Amino acid sequence: MHRWTKASRGADRSDRRPLLEPVYPLPEMAIEGNPQQVALVHEVIADCWADEPVAVRSGPVTHEAWTQGHASLDWRPRGKAMGISLNAPSRWRLQTKWPAWLPSPLFVLEPEETARIEWNGRFRYSLFGSNRSSYFEQHIYWLALTDAAHPRLFLDAEPRKNLDYTTHIY
Repeated sequence: MHRWTKASRGADRSDRRPLLEPVYPLPEMAIEGNPQQVALVHEVIADCWADEPVAVRSGPVTHEAWTQGHASLDWRPRGKAMGISLNAPSRWRLQTKWPAWLPSPLFVLEPEETARIEWNGRFRYSLFGSNRSSYFEQHIYWLALTDAAHPRLFLDAEPRKNLDYTTHIY
């Protein structure tokens, strides 16, 4: 995820916000427990809004913990496959266009397949407060249903699904 404000965008200055790469190598990780309920997550986060450098969080996450922190992307077991869903992010604060309807699941990810979903948006800081200014977010999700998460999994991948929900946000 990449989050930034108009001030950190660098539009009127010579400095530019850090751009994230579209894909990163993965660290060596292993799943312990039921792979239908646990996912390996490698998050690269650049939060210019908080003036924080790029942060990386990697490791296993339960489905419950994932959905609490990432309301937009969801997965549900479908036999040996996974149903992948994408929900509208914070619809009351979202200021940019979002598809009127997305199927649920968006697609089914079969074993040994990869997929990529990208979306961005402009959001209000506050719904009821005095701060009605905006901030911006970009998300790129790389997904794989595999037994072995090797470092080049997504670097060498040709995704079966490549969904782009980016929109003009300025």
